Amino acid sequence: MTEFRRRYSDQNAKIPRQRISRLAFLLASLLIAVTSVSLLFVGYVASQASRQQAIANEQRLFRSALADHLRTIVREQIAIASSDESVHKLVRNFDPDYVRSSFDTLWSTYLHSKVVLISGDGHVLAESFASYTHVIRRPISETPELEVIHEKQKALYLQNRVRVPGGFGHKSLQGVDPGEYAVMGFVHIDGKPAIFGAMPIIPDNYQETLPDGPPTMLLSAHYIDDFLLSQLNAQLNFANFGFDTETDTVESAPHHLVTDPNGNPLGVFHWDSQTVGESVWPTVVPVIVILSAALGILAFGIAWRIGHLTTSLQASERHNRYLALHDTLTGLANRLQFNRVLETSVKNLPGKPFAVIHCDLDKFKAVNDTHGHAAGDIVIKTMAERMTQAVGKPGLVCRIGGDEFMVIYRGSVVRESLSDLCRALVAAGELPVPISSEETVQIGLSIGIAIAPTDGSTAELLVTRSDAALYQSKKLGRGRYSFYSDSLEMEVGTDGMLASSGNVREPRAASGPAE
Repeated sequence: MTEFRRRYSDQNAKIPRQRISRLAFLLASLLIAVTSVSLLFVGYVASQASRQQAIANEQRLFRSALADHLRTIVREQIAIASSDESVHKLVRNFDPDYVRSSFDTLWSTYLHSKVVLISGDGHVLAESFASYTHVIRRPISETPELEVIHEKQKALYLQNRVRVPGGFGHKSLQGVDPGEYAVMGFVHIDGKPAIFGAMPIIPDNYQETLPDGPPTMLLSAHYIDDFLLSQLNAQLNFANFGFDTETDTVESAPHHLVTDPNGNPLGVFHWDSQTVGESVWPTVVPVIVILSAALGILAFGIAWRIGHLTTSLQASERHNRYLALHDTLTGLANRLQFNRVLETSVKNLPGKPFAVIHCDLDKFKAVNDTHGHAAGDIVIKTMAERMTQAVGKPGLVCRIGGDEFMVIYRGSVVRESLSDLCRALVAAGELPVPISSEETVQIGLSIGIAIAPTDGSTAELLVTRSDAALYQSKKLGRGRYSFYSDSLEMEVGTDGMLASSGNVREPRAASGPAE
């Protein structure tokens, strides 16, 4: 009886053990399945997060480049729009010859696709078609797309105008963001989408005043064409970067929708993200197989994968940060980095003086026209290397667009030292540039120098004055350098900027052609 009970008890015990074994197997299987699904989910989330973060960085970078381009249009207008002579000849006494000369400057110097002059009472007084300027008087209502811009500019002008003896003036533009006095954005003009900037004609030295009433407005636009797209993409280096007027053609790809002044969709910028086509699955799937067979290395596999994705994301961040701060052709600092370093340098004044050196290549357009843009790229890169070598460690050489370079020099700002540096830069520009094994081109370099804090203690003023000095070098024959302080006999506005009209006087002394 005892032996029977023992065997019975063993039989009864055997059944629960089998059930526990099966349950353990099922639990183990479920754990493996849950682990596999969890890893699949982690891989999917990490892949999507990495892709979305990279796209967000690209979109942020694009918005910054686009806003900078819009502000550039307005800054290029200032030489004409903020001028006593312009008030006299465009507002007080309409001078067609002056209109044509001003429009031609915006076309030939800055390649503005369209320039329109609109009177305060709502009439188009002149408009350009490429290099041709048509002087006409017609109601602005014939071009409804300009009416909204005109109304917005009137409201902005009334916020900024000030009463002065004999009429009205405008608040100083010094240190003011263009968005506070100019209307910028996108518009459909001449049947084409375009980016534009519009600002009022205002005095700069108050030798002339404005009459009461709405302002006369100058509008400049760039058509959104291949040329503009290439300019925008120069510092972005996006793949398949383009613009489409059909806003529903872009679905999940990175894009930026733009609207006209009425809020109607005008078109969409789009590009291929650098993350498109990348996949984590070729790595995740083998890991899943291994971890399904050996739960012991599950923690290691997950930690390794998360670390790998984190490293990939950090690498993407570093790459995007580099693109945001460097010129893709030369590797020099770009306009954004230049602005940041300049603001930092200004904050250290007056304890740490520095110089802003504005450089522009001479005869560069002839190189592009004669030998093509590939040769032009070689010239740009060659000059970037020469300038970097000449400036050395005390300076930051920046390419801010086209054939234009800026240097923030923190070495000795003694005039003799700066003169030696500028002579070296001019001499570097005079050296022949090889564009092939058998062919070289000859260019040159014109330079303008502003010294902080002597010539200014704000970023915008230093840039403006170095540009004014550069203008003098160009005017005096190119291939030379000029200090802003040598231009004291020129007409200087209340905002501290040199006049750029046709009646500017010669400086006291020519500042240094290359020796």
